[in-house]
Amino acid sequence: MAVVNDHIITLTDLKIADDFGLYEYEFEREVDDLLSLILERMVNQKIVIDATKENISVERAELEAELERASLGLSSEEFQKKLDEFGLSLEELKGHFKEKIMYQKVISRRFGQKVILSLKEIETYYKEVYIPAQEERGLDPRPMTEILDEIEMAIRQEKMKRQIAEWINNLRKQADVEIKFDVAKIK
Repeated sequence: MAVVNDHIITLTDLKIADDFGLYEYEFEREVDDLLSLILERMVNQKIVIDATKENISVERAELEAELERASLGLSSEEFQKKLDEFGLSLEELKGHFKEKIMYQKVISRRFGQKVILSLKEIETYYKEVYIPAQEERGLDPRPMTEILDEIEMAIRQEKMKRQIAEWINNLRKQADVEIKFDVAKIK
């Protein structure tokens, strides 16, 4: 499907990510072209890990937690059947989760605490986003002082998403990325 700095992403990789829910909480399940979003995420993940060259350790407990989440609602036989469908060993599946965790750690280290807000940004968000959203729902807006933490968190998340996207776009310009197939055409 794609080659990123000599790392190959196959259609099987995309299907493994989808079937085992590697990015389950990042995308809405009703998205028209989920595999394209997963491919995009996997490309970005490889670019970030390659570019940072950080020595990132992944604890066994972190991997076990991800595997437990992936097997939620499945019996051990069903989980093994899924592995067998892809010809995967448990260790190979762990490799997929390990890369995801490494990516998350890089992003967290780089952007976790660096988002600074001004009072003007908070006031603007309250007036231009929060109040109209509440009025649209037919609810009375709460005073800004009551929801200050919620507003700050929402603004921080938005700013952080923009910063991450900008950083990844810059890294992507420096990376060797070749998309081989249009995922939307593969069904």
